[in-house]
Amino acid sequence: MNALKSEWLKLVSVRTTWALLVAMILIEGLTAGLVTGLSDVDDLRTRDVATLANGTKLAIVFMFTLGALLSTNEFRHGTANSTFVVTPKRERVIAAKLVVGLVVGIAGALLYIAVNAGLGLSILSSRGVDVDADTAVDTYLGVGIGLVLGCLFGVALGALLRNQILTVVTGMVLFLLAGTAALFIGNDVGQYFPGESLLALNGTPGADDVLLSQTEGGLVLGAYCVVLGALGMVLTRQREIS
Repeated sequence: MNALKSEWLKLVSVRTTWALLVAMILIEGLTAGLVTGLSDVDDLRTRDVATLANGTKLAIVFMFTLGALLSTNEFRHGTANSTFVVTPKRERVIAAKLVVGLVVGIAGALLYIAVNAGLGLSILSSRGVDVDADTAVDTYLGVGIGLVLGCLFGVALGALLRNQILTVVTGMVLFLLAGTAALFIGNDVGQYFPGESLLALNGTPGADDVLLSQTEGGLVLGAYCVVLGALGMVLTRQREIS
């Protein structure tokens, strides 16, 4: 319990945490408002609601980075030794970071959905554009779970790599270059990569034939988080902390 409190305080006491969350909400809210408010009504009527719900892709960047910082800040600033002196069982520290990452991921996902759906769907309604409710719910659910798993992925990968810059760069490559893997090695294998799994989970329009189903995408991405988190715990327990 003390480890959880400690990790939570470390996260909320850093201005970068709030800066990332505020930036995500402002950018996604502005994008949702501009797209639905300025686009041609006829164009909006033919557009898939998943396009609106998926936003700019920056949300996953912010949530992943938040998780990565939660996991790697102590290694970067040299305070990990003190943390592991107070909590000798190092796996508990990583587990606490994952739990905090889960909580923050859920909070970030709820904020994203509230702003994106609340603003975007309200404007669509005021302009007389009908939205299929079932499609909207499925898409926002997938996007929300994707943001939560993205944050957890950042925590888990950071625990494994420890180096902050390496973790962030690796995550950007995996998520922002989604689709590249499939081009080089084929869909049969490429669809199981983290970025492709995220696209499937988000219900990306027009990708049904080349990606996993939404449920399968979520399960694969969740499996990555579990495996990386477990490896991070094992290696953190065994490695020397400098």
